[in-house]
Amino acid sequence: MVSEFKEVQDANKDGNLVALEGGKEAYERLSRGEIRSGSFDLNGQWSPWYTLHKTYAGLRDAYRYTGNKTALEVEIGFAAWAENILKNLTDEQIQFHLNTEFGGMNEIAVDLYGDTGDERWLALAQKFEHRVFIEPLKRNIDILPGTHGNTAVPKLIGNLDRYIYTGAQDDLVAANFFWNRVVQHHSYSSGGHGLGEYFGPADRLAERVDGRTAESCNVYNMLKLTRLLFAVQPDSHYADFHERALFNHVLASIDPEDGRTCYMVPVGRGVTHEYQDMFRSFTCCVGSGMESHALHGDGIYYEDGERLWVNLYAPSTAQWTEAGVTLTSETEFPEGETAKLSIQARSPKEFTLLLRRPWWAGEGFNVTVNGQAVPFTPPTTMPVPKGSMELAGRSQYTPYESSRYVEVKRTWRSGDVVEVTLPKSLRLEPTPDNPRRTSIMWGPLVLAGDLGPEPPRGQGQGRQQAPSNVVVPVFVAADKPLTEWVQPVSGTPGRFRTVGAGREPNAQGTAHEVELAPFFRVHRRTYATYWDTYTPAEWQSQQAEYVAEAERLKKLEAASVAFVQPGDQASETQYAFKSGDGAQVQRTNGRAGRRASSWFSYDVPVEAGKPLALIATYHSDDRRGMPADFEIQVDGQRIAEVKLERADPPRFYDVSYAIPANLLQGKEKVTLRFEARPSSQVATVFGVRVVRAAEIE
Repeated sequence: MVSEFKEVQDANKDGNLVALEGGKEAYERLSRGEIRSGSFDLNGQWSPWYTLHKTYAGLRDAYRYTGNKTALEVEIGFAAWAENILKNLTDEQIQFHLNTEFGGMNEIAVDLYGDTGDERWLALAQKFEHRVFIEPLKRNIDILPGTHGNTAVPKLIGNLDRYIYTGAQDDLVAANFFWNRVVQHHSYSSGGHGLGEYFGPADRLAERVDGRTAESCNVYNMLKLTRLLFAVQPDSHYADFHERALFNHVLASIDPEDGRTCYMVPVGRGVTHEYQDMFRSFTCCVGSGMESHALHGDGIYYEDGERLWVNLYAPSTAQWTEAGVTLTSETEFPEGETAKLSIQARSPKEFTLLLRRPWWAGEGFNVTVNGQAVPFTPPTTMPVPKGSMELAGRSQYTPYESSRYVEVKRTWRSGDVVEVTLPKSLRLEPTPDNPRRTSIMWGPLVLAGDLGPEPPRGQGQGRQQAPSNVVVPVFVAADKPLTEWVQPVSGTPGRFRTVGAGREPNAQGTAHEVELAPFFRVHRRTYATYWDTYTPAEWQSQQAEYVAEAERLKKLEAASVAFVQPGDQASETQYAFKSGDGAQVQRTNGRAGRRASSWFSYDVPVEAGKPLALIATYHSDDRRGMPADFEIQVDGQRIAEVKLERADPPRFYDVSYAIPANLLQGKEKVTLRFEARPSSQVATVFGVRVVRAAEIE
């Protein structure tokens, strides 16, 4: 492959390896200072630096892991081409062009400096320093809300990489601060983050658990940053996040039957895995998804010549070649609760073995060496993460306490055996802003509730959607110890069932219990990893709200002349759906909708002589890159100009538009048309309802 790259590069004569249709012309315009730069668009190319970064990274790895000198030569030529593209741009132009996602280009340039010692590549890395994003992080300012998750993380990997080679402390400060904000203030219980790929407000996750959450590329890159941070400054906080993200998000992100990986691994209430059809939809998360499952062993162990860290308990073998030591771990973790570590040494070797005592490990945690107990000082209180709850359901916001290490320093010999007991217990882990919206955890594992099979998938369909009629129970048990209403299923470790707590979320509140299993075991199913909990008094109040909402919907139905469910084939066929280019189905929280970069229309019945209104349903967190600026027409006449902005909290909401009486005169049917303005789009419309206006006032 490397030799083929070289052949192409030699033919191009300028170092160019841009395998993008129209890419050469786009980069030539960039080099002349002709720049159109948005979130994912650089001169008409979709995140071109992000794409080219993968070629750079492949060449780097071919050199580093196999010693292929041609790969290094080709990478240098390709980097020289990039250097030439950017050399005549002003600083202002450089910064403007970085508004488009550029992946790990700063990391690649720094690594090339590391491999060659040539400081010109540090200068190239500096041209990929997006200062409007990085500078606030260096000053410990959280500017993440509203930013694109996977655009952000690689930038900090590059900064940390530069710190490693140059010792620039501000790069380490930025990477550390960013990591802490993401992990402690923007992440779900699974270790994933982001709704629709974007960060939201810090510590406000309760209204952001539903929908398309937790992109796999984000977690892949966060783990890359995490492992690198631990190597720079060993700290159990990093190991804690590594365990959480690996055993929950990453293990859940691949279909064990056919190997499909997931773009999103949603965490919400009534969702399904977003498996990708890898022969028709080779997204970024297919690439990083496959790589994530080749990296399970990366970061289990670390050494510094005198110490050997065991951060994760997983079936594995570590070859510590320099020390002449082999360590083999036998365990059924993450569902098991013990680990056996066996030592083989070329000759007796003194070193310190650091065994991670997970913060979640309850009473009974124990370490023995050759059958003899290892003394250690247990924590004075059971550590719990920020936002955790006491079993009785009262909020208990405590500072996050990390795991600790049991240090065993001795001269190790072949045949030495270390045994670790890792008891897991149940606990609730709520969102920081709503103690009643919570995940159910068993040790480090998120328990997912099985809500039934996922819907059938059409041929070529990559994005799996949850059924719209799925029932997600709530639990009337917030005043009870967790172990009273979540009980183990006999004979199946890691399986649990709710008892006497589940209720259907409606006015009747019919009993509805649920089976729970580790998230990574629940595949091809509709599921939930977050749940609403209530005390009996709170549930009574909530039922009153359900009754009021049911009455509102009943009144709305009675006043309706027509209702179209955009995105639903049967409904759209009934109302003669038509569209221009770029009209797509979008689902949010299991609800179908229709958006377009051009237009779409429906033919709907009307009643002349009565004031009518159109009610359109939108979602406040609908974000797709372009502004939502469009108009609504009735038989070609504009009745509304609409500009919508993203807003918190995420929710569905209705907007009513009066239909002028003169447009209805003498008609039994009209055409409703939603049409985007130039360089804009029609926001996703989740409902189109024509109603008799007087009946809903």
